[in-house]
Amino acid sequence: MPIYVYECNGCSHNFEVLQKVGEGSEKLVCPKCGKKKPKKIVSQFRTHGWSEFLDKMERKISPHKFK
Repeated sequence: MPIYVYECNGCSHNFEVLQKVGEGSEKLVCPKCGKKKPKKIVSQFRTHGWSEFLDKMERKISPHKFK
């Protein structure tokens, strides 16, 4: 299940929610002020794990680049 970022329409608080793909915001409530139906906002795709893996492999294959 992906993590989506929502913004409250009342207090502008941003928060993350783990949801099924296609699930709406009708049942969501802002954890800060309690207002219903926050709006989904665009967030960056996180690739830290993959980048870390590639860096480790590069260091093993070409250690001379990192001296």
